[in-house]
Amino acid sequence: MPTEKERLDEVEPTVADLVATTQALTADLGRVSARLLVLERRLSGAGSGPDEDLDSVDGIAETVAALRAAWDAEQELLADSVRADLRAEVAEYESLKEQRDAGMAKLSAGRMPRFERDALQHEVQNLEWRVTAQESDAMAAAQRLAADELAAEEPWRAQAVVAGDKARQEVLDIARRRLERALAADTRLPLWFRVGLGEITTPDPSRWVEAAVALVAYRLEYGVTDPIAPLGEVPSASSGFAAWVRRAEAHTDIVDQLESLRP
Repeated sequence: MPTEKERLDEVEPTVADLVATTQALTADLGRVSARLLVLERRLSGAGSGPDEDLDSVDGIAETVAALRAAWDAEQELLADSVRADLRAEVAEYESLKEQRDAGMAKLSAGRMPRFERDALQHEVQNLEWRVTAQESDAMAAAQRLAADELAAEEPWRAQAVVAGDKARQEVLDIARRRLERALAADTRLPLWFRVGLGEITTPDPSRWVEAAVALVAYRLEYGVTDPIAPLGEVPSASSGFAAWVRRAEAHTDIVDQLESLRP
């Protein structure tokens, strides 16, 4: 049976290896922590270099012009969701009229049991009331759909919308490149950026980065230059036009992304 000393001699090399491994890991952890500290400073915008102008349109004039043209084009085009709602409203109104007219025709067609006639008359009266109540809104909806259809037939609008979709992807790429360059150069990011993004999320900064890219792209697309408010004024989608609905939806999406980063 081995003695205590023999047992200690046997495990001593293993202990020495563990100590060496622990020391190496501690040193690596120190280097990673130092690099993470620098990364956190850069990603939070507190860089040591010159101020970064993420709102500049220098060098991207064509992309910005395409986005502005698309905005103008979509000022007279209904958003898809709004168009679908208006069509449903008109369709419901037309259906009610058809049911009312069919009931009235049946009442005029000939004799029928009194209880059946009374029930049908009641149904027709109810349909007449609903038709009258919905007529004004249905007519307005039909007029909006007609105007939308005429606007959509204008070739320049269709071309501007297609070009805008392409430019929207380009501005996302531009925003990503600008952000990557600013972080790599350790420049000082704008106040609105630091207000909107706050501290970098750890240990995975990917959601933070995607929110930052979306924010920069939004400001470039819609010409937001407010030095403090990240998204500028809150847009309204009440008009129902595609330009404003798109902007309002983008605004809401970015607000949700920024809120999700809050501790």
